[in-house]
Amino acid sequence: MPNRSEENDSDKTREYQDWSHDLVALQDIGEELLAEWRDQEPQSHRDYPTVRWLTDNGYSHLRWVLREKHEMGTPEFFILLTSAGGSDEERYDWSIEDVATIERAKAYLDDRVECRDWADSTKRTNRSRLDQVLRRFAEEYGDDGVVALANDPSVEPDVYHAFKEVGKTLRAELISDDSAHHHLRAAHRFLEWLDRSGRIAYDPMDGIEAEFRWDWSTEPTSLTGDQVRRLWLVAETDAERMLVIGYCVWGVRTKELPAVHVDQINLNEHDPKIKFGDRERKNGQGEVSLIFGLEALAGLLDERAQQPNWNGYLYPSDSAHRESLCAKQARLRFKTLCRRADVTIDGELATPKHGRSFYYNILADAETDLLEAAGKLAEEQGASDPVSVREFYLTSERRRRYRRVFFRHRVRQILPDDAYAGDNTQTTIDSSLDEFN
Repeated sequence: MPNRSEENDSDKTREYQDWSHDLVALQDIGEELLAEWRDQEPQSHRDYPTVRWLTDNGYSHLRWVLREKHEMGTPEFFILLTSAGGSDEERYDWSIEDVATIERAKAYLDDRVECRDWADSTKRTNRSRLDQVLRRFAEEYGDDGVVALANDPSVEPDVYHAFKEVGKTLRAELISDDSAHHHLRAAHRFLEWLDRSGRIAYDPMDGIEAEFRWDWSTEPTSLTGDQVRRLWLVAETDAERMLVIGYCVWGVRTKELPAVHVDQINLNEHDPKIKFGDRERKNGQGEVSLIFGLEALAGLLDERAQQPNWNGYLYPSDSAHRESLCAKQARLRFKTLCRRADVTIDGELATPKHGRSFYYNILADAETDLLEAAGKLAEEQGASDPVSVREFYLTSERRRRYRRVFFRHRVRQILPDDAYAGDNTQTTIDSSLDEFN
């Protein structure tokens, strides 16, 4: 007589072969598995299923999907993306201890949801940024009672100086000025809200952003997720889809995309990328990881290869004096796509620079997600500082891989399924986090 595991394997293997690999869909499956786990193991001290239980009950495929498609272990999946630790609000552990400040911060976030229609993801992102700034302030100033301090004008100069030092730290630690400014601005908006509502005597961060030179002069207002999605939906050819992918998801500059040559493209299945030489890029040598868009890229390359006398450039020029389209021509093609999608910025058709700014915003959000994930892993290890976990427990390679996980997850919430259907990119993952299973 077959044992329970064999029965489950025969019944459920066919079922989970049809599972979507999208993280949102997997979250729903994860909640179902949690319910089944809790029903079978009501006395367990664990908040999520063991690997043994997943295997015995025919769900081992989940580990493969998470590892190969999302570079994620089951502990991270259940802790970060399901209700394994209770509701999102219940399981969030603030990095400061001052009750008054935490309660005011919660009230602020709820107010933004109600008044500004913030989505859950927007609330989580702003909460994480606010928490990171408040933690750094507490370390710098030696007191986490921000609300009380903001009601004591006698300490205003010292509090302002501490927040200024936090700004310096953010600029040194985070991946870009965009990311540092997003964190600083998230905290300042909270204090501005307290000031407007009369809950504090003064705004201790008043004018803080003006203290710094922010290096984003080449990055204009970002496209929104809805605008990028509309561009993808109106794109009719692989050449047009590559304009959306290249500028909005790969983040290359206006003149760089049309000038990409097939010899620069490395489609290694584990880490596909474009390599730029000294003369091919403004900042010299570098690489761009191709996290999305391989299907559109393959389609475009196949189409180009069938053209007689193709010179190897993604967007070859019809002019005898140029090998590829110039920046102006690429910009016009992108603006034509924007016209069809009715995508404008301040009343004008958007340009590739607005798409590149979108890329940096998503990258900054992925960095925030990584810090929040590190915080959860810190809890698993009994540590208190998520930055320390990120910097010392996760190697630079693993930080890069996990950042890609969160980047990919955010983009998949914006682009429709056909933007990554058939994308065979797989990356290996260091499975040392299995120790938490």
